[in-house]
Amino acid sequence: MSRSDQEGPPRYLKDREEYFSDEQRKRTTVESRKMEKRVRENLRAQKDRPAVMKYFDDIHTYGGIRVKELKEFRKTGGKVVGTLCVMVPFELINAAGARGVRVSSGYYEPVHPANELLGDAGLCPMVKSTIGAKMVHSDPLAEEIDLLVCPATCDGKLKLAEIYEDWAPVMMMNIPRVKTGDTTSRLWMGEIKFLKQKLEELTGRKIKRKALLNEIGKWNDAQAAWGRLLEYRKSKTPPISGQDMMLIAQASQKDEITRWTKKVKDLEKELKVMVRKGLHAGETGAARIMLAGSPMIYPNFKIPSLVEESGGLIVSDELCSGHRIMSDPVMLDERSMSEMLMALAERYFFPCTCPCFSPNDDRIRRMKESIHLFGVEGVVFHTLRGCHLNNLEATKIEMKLREAEIPMIKLESEYDDGDVEQVRTRIEAFVEMIKTRRAFSVKKEGSS
Repeated sequence: MSRSDQEGPPRYLKDREEYFSDEQRKRTTVESRKMEKRVRENLRAQKDRPAVMKYFDDIHTYGGIRVKELKEFRKTGGKVVGTLCVMVPFELINAAGARGVRVSSGYYEPVHPANELLGDAGLCPMVKSTIGAKMVHSDPLAEEIDLLVCPATCDGKLKLAEIYEDWAPVMMMNIPRVKTGDTTSRLWMGEIKFLKQKLEELTGRKIKRKALLNEIGKWNDAQAAWGRLLEYRKSKTPPISGQDMMLIAQASQKDEITRWTKKVKDLEKELKVMVRKGLHAGETGAARIMLAGSPMIYPNFKIPSLVEESGGLIVSDELCSGHRIMSDPVMLDERSMSEMLMALAERYFFPCTCPCFSPNDDRIRRMKESIHLFGVEGVVFHTLRGCHLNNLEATKIEMKLREAEIPMIKLESEYDDGDVEQVRTRIEAFVEMIKTRRAFSVKKEGSS
């Protein structure tokens, strides 16, 4: 049971309704709406942008079509499940008749009310933004959830979920941090079974074998469509930007998955035409960049936009807010309920390269594989201030990439625009260095 359903005072707020002023609530809402509009307009200003991308813009629009659809769904008795992580199986949520949405916040302004209450300037800004938005009710999407499912992937999210219980029912998922040993699979399988039970209690609907099989099929179809889209990023002149690819991936965790898949297939058709016409994203000769590190949740596209405004093009990423959302389909050997639950557990655990795991050597292996496949010339590793796990892993990753002669720059930032010009200067220098290396390599090959 959530604390919001219990008697007695909440854990963190002295007074849930009166702690924040109406003026602060209004300011946070207005500034969040302005930020989303500004980022959306910036994305739409990209040259030769595919027309289908307007649909993905609309899914992310502040208080837009998706929020309205979820409101109508709830009016008919439907339940909405919020998540904060890629480790929550949307197949199970949908099979229970519910709708899943990722409610991690990319808005800057909600950080301030969270800072005021919690007083921890060093806490991850994504965590502060997510809980701050709930405190002042400034995120329309988060206001529609009936249950929050939160895997405890880091200390920040662990406490975020506890604080969130002052407003909504929360189910924590205990993540086995060590991937070796006999108990790991059993522990995680137990969490998946418990999630199934909680979803059935929430919706009052038993998850049937056929319903789960159908949802697994839908999501596997979506991942296949995503995989075909990735092929365009391998081109010497990709027809789609890295920012748009991140936008598409994140939309899958807000939209109806069958509609999302149809739009991705429509986009694929449009990209084929663009390639024939010689149209491409970014500037000619852009540095081919991989984005790595902490999640970048829309509309917090500060780093990817700076990369692509500075002569780079993001052709690959290893983010839990990007490619990893749609990687690794569910592999079914048998179709019994127990086997499908096991397959879901394996898909959402073992391929995951979150820095919360140890050992996590698979992260470097996958990064090197993507660097080769997508012709990556340099890695931008971004950490949010307070994201200690990614900060620690960055050192190891940089060392391994140096051995492979792949340059990497590490950036640390907050949820605001105060460091934009400083970060821009560093990215511009990094991109220029990559282009100089490329020119030197071509000259060297020509003289040999």
